[in-house]
Amino acid sequence: MTTTTTSDGVPDPQALSPDRLAAAVEAGILSEHQADQLTEFWVMPQGSGASGLTHADREEVRFVRGFHDIFISIGLVVLMFGLVFGLHGWVDDWLVAGISAVVIWGLAELFARRKRLALPSFLLSIAFTPFFFIACVGWFLEGDMPSLDSNKWLPAGDLLDVIPATVLVIIGAVLFYLRFRVPVGVASISAGCLFLGALLFDLAVPGIIESNLAAFFLVVGLSIFALAMGFDSRDPKRVTLNSDKAFWLHLMASPLIVHSILSMVSEASGTESTSYSTVVIALFLILATVALIVDRRALLVSAMSYLGFAIGYLIIQADVSEETAIAVTMLVLGCFILLIGSAWQVLRRGLLKPFADTPLLRFVPAPN
Repeated sequence: MTTTTTSDGVPDPQALSPDRLAAAVEAGILSEHQADQLTEFWVMPQGSGASGLTHADREEVRFVRGFHDIFISIGLVVLMFGLVFGLHGWVDDWLVAGISAVVIWGLAELFARRKRLALPSFLLSIAFTPFFFIACVGWFLEGDMPSLDSNKWLPAGDLLDVIPATVLVIIGAVLFYLRFRVPVGVASISAGCLFLGALLFDLAVPGIIESNLAAFFLVVGLSIFALAMGFDSRDPKRVTLNSDKAFWLHLMASPLIVHSILSMVSEASGTESTSYSTVVIALFLILATVALIVDRRALLVSAMSYLGFAIGYLIIQADVSEETAIAVTMLVLGCFILLIGSAWQVLRRGLLKPFADTPLLRFVPAPN
């Protein structure tokens, strides 16, 4: 096979056609995983090799490859909104969700399996499980969807119906992932399994989750973080799809961990207090340290709003105007984020230097 290269020595991506790769998978010449590995290898600079590959940024997220992906994605969003609003009022909501799930699967056959478009595959993957969940729960409850709010868990009488519906949803999510191999699908499967575990636990000990929501979500968040680290440890060089799977799990774990801890703190001290603001800043610093060690900025995203609130509250205590407090808060927060982002690798080298000869570096990316 001849290789066409660009002026900087990188193989021309057009020389490895996605359509030809998809045809090779269909013919059984390559597996989906092998096709993904070949695509990753094909765009490496010549002579780097898998072991010698270095990235300026190891937290790459491969879910958009060009404006063509964005253009198709816009069409998918418009189509699904039109379908849902068009069916709403004609049939039950759970039937609308079921029809939508079937349409999503059909669209995924074209755009995810055949054309292998990154962003459309991502959107279809994250849309399938919620629609399928609503459809399954509505089917098992004969259209009588349980009402949920921030202070209520699933009604006890509905659990025996919701549990088999959830099992069916997990099976559907697994089949969707096995069919299309979109990394974010792992997050959907994980969420379904954790939800099922919560249902079973609440069935065994009724009311315990509802009375301990913050602690429950903290356990869930830490469990998802542990799973994400499991995928990260398989790919410390961040060159396979395990890295993408871990990214979405980290992004899902972060808000659960942050919100649950701060909910427990606010119950003890209230949100309008210096102690609460101090805890928020301390929590952010701890998360920043963990994020630097594991090289995952996603862990900090959910804490940003809380950090801004805490900084703003402390500035207001200096008896300044509301406008000044907002301006200073935004300036401090923006500078802090830019400082961490710009000095990310420098900070990582400093943090990981004491662990240079320890097993830790076998599980996290080596500092650049």
